[in-house]
Order: sequence, then C-alpha cells, then structure tokens
Amino acid sequence: MTTYHELTGFQRDLLEAIAAVDDDPYGLALKDYLDERYAEPINHSRLYQNLDQLTDKGLINRDELDARTNVYTLTDAGRHELKHQAETLANLCELPRPVADGGAQ
Repeated sequence: MTTYHELTGFQRDLLEAIAAVDDDPYGLALKDYLDERYAEPINHSRLYQNLDQLTDKGLINRDELDARTNVYTLTDAGRHELKHQAETLANLCELPRPVADGGAQ
C-alpha cells in the first residue's frame, strides 16, 4: 500500500484537486485547479503521467466520461490517505480534528 508520504508533492496536490473539483474532475478541470495554485502552468504530460501513476497505485479511479475524456475519482485508499493527512495537519496546528462524513466528534 502506498502512503501519503511516499507520494510526490504534485501527486498529493492531485489527490486534493480530485477531491476539490465539484463537477466531473476530468484532466483539464484538474489542470485548471492546479494552475491557480502553481506559479507556472502545469504541463499536460506531467499531469497525465502522474494521474496514471496514482491510478496504478490504487489511489484514484479513471473512468470514461465520453470518447475523449476521462474522469478521476478517489478510491477508498486515496480518500483514506487524504483524510489521514488532514488529521495530521489539524493536530500539528492544534485545530479540532476534522469530522468525517458529518459524524459527531
């Protein structure tokens, strides 16, 4: 199993982007999300190579949206890694632990 700390920073940012993009997180929507956060535009090759690697690691699913477009979603393992990192950061900043799925603390 791949852990959050074994991923590159860009791969971590991709997991965040997939979780953050509300409407169909397809490649160009993810690129737009990341382009707003990075100083330089994201290279298409870099984007799709890293999406492929995250798919191979079992952290995201790739499904066909239409004949030319794939949509990416977090797997349970990907969601687990993202939540674990959120909890770690909240603890380090002495913030209340995030509540998953609206449950009580």
